[in-house]
Amino acid sequence: MLSDDFYRALEDRFRGSRETIKARQSVYLPVVEALHAKVGKKALDVGCGRGEWLELLKERGVQAEGIDLNEEFVDAGRAAGLAVQQADAMQFLASQPDATYELVSAFHVVEHLGFNNLLAFLKEAYRVVDDGGAILLETPNPANLVVGACNFYIDPTHERPIPSVLLSFAAEYSGFESVVVVPVNRAFIHNDLELMPSRLAGAAVINKVVSALDTNLMQAPDYAVVAFKKRDPRLTEIAESLVSGSSLATSTAEEEIVGSLNLTVIEAQREVGKWQERAYQAEILVRDLELKASDAKLHAEEEMRRIEQRAAAAEMEVARLHEHINAIYRSRSWRLAAPIRAGGNALRKAGISRAGLLRIAKPVLMRAADYLRAHPALRAKVSGVLARYPGVRARLVGMLGLAVIHGAPPATNEIETVDRLTARGRKIRDDLLNAKSNNAR
Repeated sequence: MLSDDFYRALEDRFRGSRETIKARQSVYLPVVEALHAKVGKKALDVGCGRGEWLELLKERGVQAEGIDLNEEFVDAGRAAGLAVQQADAMQFLASQPDATYELVSAFHVVEHLGFNNLLAFLKEAYRVVDDGGAILLETPNPANLVVGACNFYIDPTHERPIPSVLLSFAAEYSGFESVVVVPVNRAFIHNDLELMPSRLAGAAVINKVVSALDTNLMQAPDYAVVAFKKRDPRLTEIAESLVSGSSLATSTAEEEIVGSLNLTVIEAQREVGKWQERAYQAEILVRDLELKASDAKLHAEEEMRRIEQRAAAAEMEVARLHEHINAIYRSRSWRLAAPIRAGGNALRKAGISRAGLLRIAKPVLMRAADYLRAHPALRAKVSGVLARYPGVRARLVGMLGLAVIHGAPPATNEIETVDRLTARGRKIRDDLLNAKSNNAR
């Protein structure tokens, strides 16, 4: 349960100043003055709060008393010289005689009661009001969406919003013969909505939107039910006169509207132009990227073709070299030179240098030349073979001279000593001499 000082601070923050509330409540004074002139009894304000309504009645010469549960409000009202007492509304009404008051009012009270208590309150109010009197109940208007969805719940003691059709029906159900619903305080929300002139393009659609906003968001934030115990056409007419029209005015600033719309169109065209330019630049960039990608692709394909061509050429060269090597291996000269290669390999394995090989080979070749000279038919065949291999012939000429090739006996130097040969060299020399001797036989 909220403390009295907290609730008073809440009212001071969100209810509005005393002057503002008195200005809003003064709209009902024509009904009060007519009632007082007809009935002439006192009025009761239930939940009088800070006492603004009691002050208005006092200023109009209407005797009035107020009740409230909040001790802070009661003390402030008494200090202001108002007839205020702390009491529960239902208990207080139950203790009053029938037809005591010309008016029972309650400003922003019924939404605190809960619906069953509301019906009981209406029943008691009907009893204590004079036959010529009325009740005045003001409450937040849930038809205003901001109020119904948000502002209503600022007060944590509120039970639930009450639609105007429900409260007016409850009053009729409780016995009141004439009920008027009065939307109030709309002027205090500063509604600046206006309809566009119908001759302007798009006015029909825009005006529907504006009307929907006006009907829902800009509805009067509060409404009052003024219910007369007995039907009185004059009093009902006065109450109905409090209902102000809610139709929106049509704007007369046509030139301003047209100018604003034209400016909006121009701005929109500029914006469209900017986006078109951006789209054009993007298209150019895309084309440039596509060309670069195409060039890169062509370059890569060309490079791949060159690589494939070089690979094919390399394969052909390898095949040619293999064929050349195979031809060498198949040649007669290769077979004829096999003993020489074998001997050379053996000498190299024995550790004899190239110069040493030449020194050993030259006498052997000289002996071979002597043998050829002794056998003219064989010499002719060897000369024919060497003619087909000019490289081999040139090396032999370099080693032995032309006389060997043409058959003239060369001057040979006998090896006077073999002391400088290794044991392996001496063995090879002996093998060669034995081979020569065997061939001579």
